[in-house]
Amino acid sequence: MKPKTWGTVVALAAVLGIGGGLAWWFNGQTQAKPAAVSSSVVKRKVVPKKPKPVKKKPVAKPKQTAAARQIDAILRANRFVGTALVMHQNKVIFDQGYGYADATQQKKNGPNSIYQLASVQKSFTAGMIMKLAAGRKLALTDPLSTYYPQIAGSKLITLRDMLDMKSGLTLSAFPDKLESENGMLKFVLQNVNSQPKKIGKWNYSPVNFMLLAGIIEQVSGQSYRQYFTENIIRPWHLNHTGFVFNMRHRSSYSQGYQNTDINDVVPNYNRLYGESKASMFYQFGTGQVYMSVHDLFVGERNMLLGKLYPQADAAVLLNPGTASMYGGGAYAYPGYIRVHGLAYGYEATALVSRDGQDGVILLSNYYRANQLSQVPAENIWNLLESGQLK
Repeated sequence: MKPKTWGTVVALAAVLGIGGGLAWWFNGQTQAKPAAVSSSVVKRKVVPKKPKPVKKKPVAKPKQTAAARQIDAILRANRFVGTALVMHQNKVIFDQGYGYADATQQKKNGPNSIYQLASVQKSFTAGMIMKLAAGRKLALTDPLSTYYPQIAGSKLITLRDMLDMKSGLTLSAFPDKLESENGMLKFVLQNVNSQPKKIGKWNYSPVNFMLLAGIIEQVSGQSYRQYFTENIIRPWHLNHTGFVFNMRHRSSYSQGYQNTDINDVVPNYNRLYGESKASMFYQFGTGQVYMSVHDLFVGERNMLLGKLYPQADAAVLLNPGTASMYGGGAYAYPGYIRVHGLAYGYEATALVSRDGQDGVILLSNYYRANQLSQVPAENIWNLLESGQLK
């Protein structure tokens, strides 16, 4: 082999040897160190931290004021069963339940418990009549004959007479069977007694407001319940108000009771006081509504403040027609109104100042003839208005 050729072979071998060595070295490095992987792909096992136990702070009970102690003492002395609300300068100074809503279930009365209003409903029926009068849909001077000409002497009776219980109308019969409010109106028209000689004289008779409820339907073109709902319940957000037909289905329902011995004033819950469906229809416009104490205060206050009809009309509606002080569905006094109702184990009492700032509302589900809750309600009211509840 020529020297030149031999030199080329040696050089080529050297190059190949060095290249192979480098290849072997790089291969070893690759196996030793894995390729880098994006940190976003790596799944790390996160061990959740154990939450620290939350320490429950004890709920601070509101301090009982001297006024609250006075009110509580009055109610306990009268063995009150139900819910009591006392408002002063539009602020709650007392709100408490007493006794059982359902003794069998050991369910107690509370702030949102609902009770039948009985005759207190008449104040709302009167308020809706006043609303229609303010809208010139009717007039308080209208004769009853405009709406029910078939009633004897109806030309001599005005709506104002009926609002003040001085129409001479009475209804002594009770229907054997009743399935609708229209049926109730038919029954009234067939059984109402009219005594024109007694027009202008005080005589408390629910039939006046049964007929006024029928007039509301005639003039408004709506059922009484629909008109009540659209003008009172919904706009005032009365969430604990409705009609007795579905009262039992409410979770805040308070069952009516009475003592077996009418002379006993100690509550023993040994006798339920139920109401038939026929009776619910019979109380058309006069005793079909239930409310909580808060809703009742708001309802009476709003009417006094002109939220159903112009405020100036409150003085017109609540103008007593006789010495009884009854006018427009309430007992009206210079500085306040009082409404009261009794029915089926329930008693409802409300006293509200004319300016809507003060109120005493007692709703009871335990009827005792010898210990009415109207008595402590008036006692509390007198202390409130004399400035002794502070």
